[in-house]
Amino acid sequence: MNHFRPHQPRSLGAGIRSAALVSVFSAPALAAAATPVPIASDARLPHMAATLTGRTQADRMITISFALPSRDPRGAADFVAHVGKPGDPLYRQYLTPSEYAERFGASHVDYDALVAWVRANGLTPGEAFTARTVLPVTGTAAALEKALGLKFNDFVKTGGEKFYEADSTAKLPPEIATRISGVLGLSSYNHFRPMARTLSATAHPLESGTGPQGAFAAVDLRKAYNIPPQSFTNKLQYTGIFEQGGFFTSDVAKYISENRLPTPKIVVRGVDGYGGGVDDAGVELEAVLDIDMHIAINPAVTKITVYEDGSDTFQVALLDSFAAMATDHAVKSISVSYGQDEALQGSAAIAAENTVLTQLAAQGTALFVSSGDDGAYGDEPPTLNVSDPASQPYVTAVGGTTLFTGPREVFYAEETWNDLGAGDGATGGGISSIWAIPSYQMQFGSSVATNNGGSASYRNVPDVASVANPLTGVAVYSAINGGWITIGGTSVAAPIWASFFSLANAESEGLGFGSIGFANPPLYTIGSSFGYFYPDFYDTTDGSNGDVTLFGMAGFNAGYGYDNTTGYGSFNGNNMINELALLPTRTNTNPPAPPLDLTATPAATSVTLKWKKGKGDAAYLLLGYNYQTFQSLPTTLVTSTASTVTGLAKNTYYEFEIEAVSKGGSATAAPIIIQTIK
Repeated sequence: MNHFRPHQPRSLGAGIRSAALVSVFSAPALAAAATPVPIASDARLPHMAATLTGRTQADRMITISFALPSRDPRGAADFVAHVGKPGDPLYRQYLTPSEYAERFGASHVDYDALVAWVRANGLTPGEAFTARTVLPVTGTAAALEKALGLKFNDFVKTGGEKFYEADSTAKLPPEIATRISGVLGLSSYNHFRPMARTLSATAHPLESGTGPQGAFAAVDLRKAYNIPPQSFTNKLQYTGIFEQGGFFTSDVAKYISENRLPTPKIVVRGVDGYGGGVDDAGVELEAVLDIDMHIAINPAVTKITVYEDGSDTFQVALLDSFAAMATDHAVKSISVSYGQDEALQGSAAIAAENTVLTQLAAQGTALFVSSGDDGAYGDEPPTLNVSDPASQPYVTAVGGTTLFTGPREVFYAEETWNDLGAGDGATGGGISSIWAIPSYQMQFGSSVATNNGGSASYRNVPDVASVANPLTGVAVYSAINGGWITIGGTSVAAPIWASFFSLANAESEGLGFGSIGFANPPLYTIGSSFGYFYPDFYDTTDGSNGDVTLFGMAGFNAGYGYDNTTGYGSFNGNNMINELALLPTRTNTNPPAPPLDLTATPAATSVTLKWKKGKGDAAYLLLGYNYQTFQSLPTTLVTSTASTVTGLAKNTYYEFEIEAVSKGGSATAAPIIIQTIK
């Protein structure tokens, strides 16, 4: 039984491809008195690969979610655009949940009327999320049938998996229908949707790490991606994860012990009353993988909050977890390793998610989402598909690579992950059928994607990438799945990026620049600035995510710069952290004074640089390169006025530059050239 990749007919018509979803931002027109109004939902009949077994038991408890529109969706989107733009007066002036609710949340009147109607119909309203754009509701199948004007039926799939589904969309009285934009949870056809890929027993790994079974260990990943320890350790970092079920803490403890890592506080946040527990072996493996990667990349992470809902349908669990994240406002960097094709997710769910994701962006939260593991085709080959929520404009979609390393796991190269020919998946990527191209994908007046076959009009996926091929996978421990497992998939890549972003946040906060927030605007600014003094991305230029022989339709090709297989690529950790943290200084609105009196004292393989503090200096960026080979040195950020650079070659000329930075800008002292001692 394929529990994670069920096949399902399309539900969105050909005309859905537009700059915005139909009826996302407006309530349905008022119907004639007492005439029920159909509301967008996720009920999708008929199912060609399922058999009707009868009516759903009347006393079965079901949780659905009502979606309410923002009072000012255009204003909310405009705020997000300003808050993420360096030099703007609103730059990084994020809102609190209560501030967002008052400016952009759903109407108090509409929300209160909906709650009253829910109770009057024998249903129970769930958690009250601050912005009021989501209302979970629980009731028996019989009570929901009466209130929503439909019937629930039970089905069994060809593989034996059971599910329930409504026989129609919800039909509500006009006084309620005019207040909401969608109803989710009317079908449990798609439940668990993780994106992890295990290495098959007959496969032969392409690389050899230092972890169990020769897979990459935590230290290998940090070495390959040049990831430094967290700077400013006084700036505590809290990250978050979405999961569709529970995990065994003993499995995480085993990974921590094997990799000699610190143990952060791991908090389980049940959503919609979920009480925890392991419901599915695949979800348990996904959960421990996600947690392990957060700890592996940033061992100094202080707390990881796991948002769990294993009881509800995927659409309800995902939406309500997003709403809980926005209400809690407790984490700044979140990973989501779940998803399904836009067409399978449905317009009601996609629209509702976007409303909450706008709130998270306005509050300064970065979300990193797996782009999918089935290449350009998604769940329904041979057509081209992208996954939701990866295609949402307010998340960072993370694609997958095959990672090759040299001696001691030093980065050597990456190529696009594509093992479709062997039946072992490939990185998701392509073009949204729903969302218009976001402004961050338009650089210098044109789309960043067109050079490599992407779109100039619609959202391109993914944004970035990291290791995902199980053949160059990571080792995690899950007792219920057999112990140590070599695993890949974009489920690995998304938490790697989310944890990495916590390192960049720590540096930015330590410099007094605040947290970075929604990642795409700064990442695209950096990605489009090729030719800068040092590289921030490892650009993947080889491979594709399609197989025309198998599917009769090509996918997308990798290429220089942005492409629809791996976005801008993976990160060169040390360089990327510094550039992300220092983006506020690039506006030069009120730059500090340059460093004074730069001197250098060379030794055989090192040089000690000293200078004097200029007025307004907050920190210093050390830039250097080999004057004879023009090879850049690792970039260093320091807050003192002296630093020793090591690992140099003897009897060689080097040029160094010290850049002073502050919130208002940056200023550079004249460079100095030295020769190391023989």
